[in-house]
Amino acid sequence: MQARTRGLLTLGCAIVAISSATPFIRWAQPAPAMTVAALRVSLTAVVMLAAAPRAFALWWTLPARDRAWAIAAGVLFGAHLGVWISSLYFTSATASVALVATNPVFAALFGLLLGDHVRRREWWGIAIAIGGTAIIAGNDWGAGGRAIVGDGLSLAGGALAAGYLVVGRRLRSAMPLAAYLAIVNTFGAIVLVAAVIIGGDQVFGLAPHAYVAIAGAAMIASVVGHTLLNDGVRRTPTHLVALTILGEPVGASLMTWAFFAEQPTVHAAIGGLVILAGIGLGFMGRKA
Repeated sequence: MQARTRGLLTLGCAIVAISSATPFIRWAQPAPAMTVAALRVSLTAVVMLAAAPRAFALWWTLPARDRAWAIAAGVLFGAHLGVWISSLYFTSATASVALVATNPVFAALFGLLLGDHVRRREWWGIAIAIGGTAIIAGNDWGAGGRAIVGDGLSLAGGALAAGYLVVGRRLRSAMPLAAYLAIVNTFGAIVLVAAVIIGGDQVFGLAPHAYVAIAGAAMIASVVGHTLLNDGVRRTPTHLVALTILGEPVGASLMTWAFFAEQPTVHAAIGGLVILAGIGLGFMGRKA
């Protein structure tokens, strides 16, 4: 019981830390989205490589197929963060974090293509989550403007996160966690830095608060949050992990509301709650 309690406390702290990413990114604006993503992942990679200095030596000892899977995980992870962070420049925090939270839906669908079985309850969860997505996107589409672009980017971020998780599942036992995260963040950083160079986005000369915000997102949301989350996974039953993770969109929305007075719109709040209900119903206890 004490171990489970410690695990739940760890997960709770992890979700609070991870939820801070959204307000940090809001604070970093108007710094270019890809610059924010690239600097965040690069800083995270440096910290994780310091924690696991033999990460690349371990990676090189893997079979060629596993090395390729690790690269693919890093590419998908970097693309996920780049696309999702970009979505926050177009739509509300509530809509963005709710839509990107659909990644279990995409994971189930990707798994279906790979031969996994999708349970009836998961199909119901998918249908409900799609209904919540329609509530958010339908209102944004009717209103026109940039919000619908942000909704699309958020959904793409959810799909890329699911791809990252599906690929990462193949490597769970191949490398220690710290080394794996170091590899993933390094290859993700390479992808995002390349995107910054190709896009010609500004890196130097940003407002001082932007660099502080990016560092906060890297150290608190990525290093602390993701480390605690993975530690909590080892102590706590999967269904409780899944339930706790559903708190991230709520926490991110409340923090953004508190610090930036970005009050959630009615359609975004309702749609987000419907999405979370669908994910909670259909995917509680599903392994990533």
